[in-house]
Amino acid sequence: MSPIYVYAIVPAMHRQTFDVGGLSVADPQVCTICGNGVAAVVGASPPIDFRALSREEAVRYLLAHQRVVEAVMRIAPTLPVKFGTTLPDEVVVARLLERGGAVLAARLAEISQQVQVELIVTWSVEEALREVAAEEAVAQLKSKIEAQGSAATNDSRIALGRLVKESIDCKRESYRRGILAALRPIGTDVAENALMDDCMVANLALLIPVGASELLDQRLAQLDAEFNERLNFRCVGPLPPYSFATVEVSLPSFDVIDQARRALNLGDSANLADIKTAYRRLIQRIHPDHGTALQAADGAPARLTDAYKTLISYATALPSMAGVANDCRFDRDAVEGAILVAVRRQELAAAGLEGAP
Repeated sequence: MSPIYVYAIVPAMHRQTFDVGGLSVADPQVCTICGNGVAAVVGASPPIDFRALSREEAVRYLLAHQRVVEAVMRIAPTLPVKFGTTLPDEVVVARLLERGGAVLAARLAEISQQVQVELIVTWSVEEALREVAAEEAVAQLKSKIEAQGSAATNDSRIALGRLVKESIDCKRESYRRGILAALRPIGTDVAENALMDDCMVANLALLIPVGASELLDQRLAQLDAEFNERLNFRCVGPLPPYSFATVEVSLPSFDVIDQARRALNLGDSANLADIKTAYRRLIQRIHPDHGTALQAADGAPARLTDAYKTLISYATALPSMAGVANDCRFDRDAVEGAILVAVRRQELAAAGLEGAP
């Protein structure tokens, strides 16, 4: 059978097709597979490796992925699934719903009356620079450099550039704080995205209640007046909760799990506490204070930390599917029969498990 591409999770419904084309040109139909109180929105997967796409190809497929998810959102509450998620066949999709249904249904219920709105706030860099140039400290230093003419030192010019940058950054930060303070009461959550260029003041994702769009518009109009129209506000939405509740699905590799288990000297099963204890014990042994700095230099701490993250991810996902917090097994049958399911904020999903216990 052909691999199945998974777009989203929705509440259980009769198997239905959607009036939107999927990623596969050969078989663009998008439909649902139901089980355990939820349904997966799926379609045929194109015959590609999503990890090996060029930037242009990735953007094209990502836009197609989002087009499907947003079409589905107009029909039912929707949890987007991470871009590029494929499963071998419908049997594995059914196993995903069977084992992950409880956690997926609970998260769906939480976001069923909420939508995401993206807000990009920009300004005129030229106007901001003119305002900064009029500040007393900047104006005085600039006048001093101009008076010195060719005798002015590079250090003076560098100091002027640094002073201008600090003032611009301070002004941007003041605007950002004011915007966040005004918008936080409207939303149930806010995520700050990276600024793509100097023209951006804020790049926000807001999770707001359904029906709060008018209140958001009013608040943005108030901000526009408060900042004397120095800023431009652009909203996109409503959207599925991409930044706040993206489903990650993975099929663990026995070789990877077994290698991690052996690195931490664990047996055929362990719980979260066992994994953390094993990691702490081993990482302390190779600490430079214990006279084994050579091992540390050879990358042993990094290998142990990678093993720890691998097993924590595996062990954390399994109880959420089974609904119980018991030991997880590391034997081949258990690992190869597992499906790991998590619903994460997008930035946490990208960062993974940071740090150590």
